[in-house]
Amino acid sequence: MTPYAVNRLLQELFRVPGLLERFRTRRHEVYDDYGLDEAARAGLDEGSPAALAAIGAHPILQMHYLLASQPQVAELISVDAYRRKES
Repeated sequence: MTPYAVNRLLQELFRVPGLLERFRTRRHEVYDDYGLDEAARAGLDEGSPAALAAIGAHPILQMHYLLASQPQVAELISVDAYRRKES
């Protein structure tokens, strides 16, 4: 298993046109395209932070993966608490 291939996939999910849709509909074809071995595929399929860390996924890219695999999570993320309140 190579963490490079895992991280490259995670980084490109939102950058390469059509990749996110292919990932959501034909995930195993995307795994083939990136040359992922069985351990990497299993870690991505599980998707837990521990599984992603075990296959070498960068912590920031783990968040990308969470948003790609579970789009509804985006509704829970807000920067409102950090924005300056206007007087």
